[in-house]
Amino acid sequence: MDTDKPQAVERFDNPKPLFPGEHWVALGGGLAAWLATRKNQSLAIRTLGTFIAATLVARAAHGHKAMGNVMRWTPVGGGIKRGG
Repeated sequence: MDTDKPQAVERFDNPKPLFPGEHWVALGGGLAAWLATRKNQSLAIRTLGTFIAATLVARAAHGHKAMGNVMRWTPVGGGIKRGG
């Protein structure tokens, strides 16, 4: 039985950075998206901003234990337990 994942699934499960330092750019973009939309009067804009921020910060934290600690300070990352 062949247990290898198709290449597309493998890329989705374990994304490789597109360039060195990509995780810092994704973190900055996520925080910027959250800060830019968090006080908007529209619930849709705030929700979209939170979703984009969480997605970018999760991308930044993927595979980086130290970045996981940073993610705890985001709006939806408060429930993340500190890894040891």
